Amino acid sequence: MRTDAALDLRRILFYAGGLVAIYMLGVGVIIATHTQNHPQVGVLVIMFAPMAGALLARFAGPGVIRWGRFSWWMIAGLIPVVTVFVAYAIGSRIGVGVANYGVLGRALILSPIVIFISSLAAVGEESGWRGFLWPLMRQRWSFLVSALVIGAVWWTYHAPLIILGWYGSLAGLPAFTVAIAGVTLFTGVLADRSRAVWPSVIAHGAWNALVATGFAVAGNASLVAFTGSTFWIGEFGWLAAIASLATGALATWWHLSRPMPELATARTPNRAERTPIGSHSPTAPTIALKP
Repeated sequence: MRTDAALDLRRILFYAGGLVAIYMLGVGVIIATHTQNHPQVGVLVIMFAPMAGALLARFAGPGVIRWGRFSWWMIAGLIPVVTVFVAYAIGSRIGVGVANYGVLGRALILSPIVIFISSLAAVGEESGWRGFLWPLMRQRWSFLVSALVIGAVWWTYHAPLIILGWYGSLAGLPAFTVAIAGVTLFTGVLADRSRAVWPSVIAHGAWNALVATGFAVAGNASLVAFTGSTFWIGEFGWLAAIASLATGALATWWHLSRPMPELATARTPNRAERTPIGSHSPTAPTIALKP
C-alpha cells in the first residue's frame, strides 16, 4: 500500500498541503513578531515545512520517507563546501575577495560542531526534498528530469523569502539560482547512491554553516574568513554558484556514466507499462529507478 503507484497523486497533494501550511505559519511568525529585519525564528519554522509535508504524506498517503542508514556517503556530503572553499581561496588570490586564514583556522576547528547543529535544522528540509519527494520522482522519471522538478520546487520555496527581503538578497537571486541547480544535482547523486537522506542533510547543513557565512567562526558575523563583495562571496555570490554548479555537473556525469549494479540490470518498463501519477489502476507496476 505504501508504495502503490496509484496513490502517488494523493501523496503529493498531502505533501504540498502540509508544506504550504507550515510555510505560511512561518511567514505569519515573521510578520506577527515584527521581526522582518531579523526573521530567524520564522525562517526556522519554514525550514521544517518540507518535513511536515512528508510526514503528512507518510501517514495519510500512506507513503514512505526514505531515511536510510548512516554511511561513508555522509563524508561525501562535504564536497560542495570544499569546492566552494577552493573557489574562495582562488578568488582572494585574484582580488575578488579577502581571505583571513587565521580566522579560517578557528572556523575549521569548530566546523564539526557547527555543521552538526546546522544539520539538525537541515533535516527539516531534506526529509521532505531528498527523503520523500526525490525517491517518489525517481520511481518514474530519469535523474535529470527528477532534478529539474526538485530544483524548480526548491527554488520556488526560497523565492518568496528572497523577494520579501527576509532571506539573502534579490540582487543575488541569479547566482543563487545557479547554486541551487548545482546543489540539486549533487544531492540527487548522494540520494541515489546512498539510498539515504543523511548525506544530503550533511551537505545542506555544511553549506548553511560555512558557505552561507563566508566560513565564519561558529556563525559569528564579526569573525569571517572570506569577505568581499556579495556579488562574489556568500551563498548569493558567483564564486559559490560556479563552484556548486561545477561540482553538481561533475558528480552527475560520474553517476550517469557508472550506473549502479541494481540499476544497470533492472528492466526498464516499456511505455505501455508506465502509469502516470494519479492513475488508479489496481495493477500499477513497480517501476525501477532509472539512471
